[in-house]
Formats: sequence, structure tokens, C-alpha cells
Amino acid sequence: MGKRTGKPRGRPRGAKNQHTRERAQEIEHTAAEIAAALGLQGFDGDAHALLMLVYKNAEAPMDLRLDAAKAAIGYEKPKLSSVDANHSGAIGQYTAQPVPVEEREPHPKLNGHA
Repeated sequence: MGKRTGKPRGRPRGAKNQHTRERAQEIEHTAAEIAAALGLQGFDGDAHALLMLVYKNAEAPMDLRLDAAKAAIGYEKPKLSSVDANHSGAIGQYTAQPVPVEEREPHPKLNGHA
């Protein structure tokens, strides 16, 4: 690791990297656009109510409305859950029965030899 010089090396603990800072700026910019589009200064509802406001607003850009609708659909129309099928009895069970000797065909002779 080398000698300690007393000068810190690299990014300090807790400091955000460039990608995280850019993403935070994009989120702030998007939030400002949403507030401008909806005319909201503060919203008292929950996240689903906000998504409904966005996708029902005819003045909002269509791509924003579609994204909000995609996010809200899981809460409005939940996906069907899988069902556990419990069967009792002999469904799907088969036991082989021996064929009676009278119904058996004789073994074929291979190359004419017995």
C-alpha cells in the first residue's frame, strides 16, 4: 500500500462518485419538469395517486404519461398468482399389468436363427 504521507488518497469516505451525482441531478431535473407539468408545489397523496395524476393529465407529454401508466398498472390490476394444485387419489398413477400368455406374440427370429 505504500508509505503513509498524511495526505488522503482517492475519494473521501461517503463522497459520491460522478455517476451518482449525475443521477441525482437528473432526478431533480425530472422532478422539476413534473412539478411544472402538473402545477404542483407539494403533493399530499401517495406514490400511486401521483402516478394517476401524471398519466391522466392530458397536457403532460405522452412518454411521461406512458411511463407513469406502466408504473401504476401493477397496483391497479395485479398479476394473477400461481395456484397450488392439490390432488388426492390415483390421478396420473398407472401400474403395469402383465399381458396374459395367450395374447403374447412369439419372439421374432433374428436372421433365421432361433
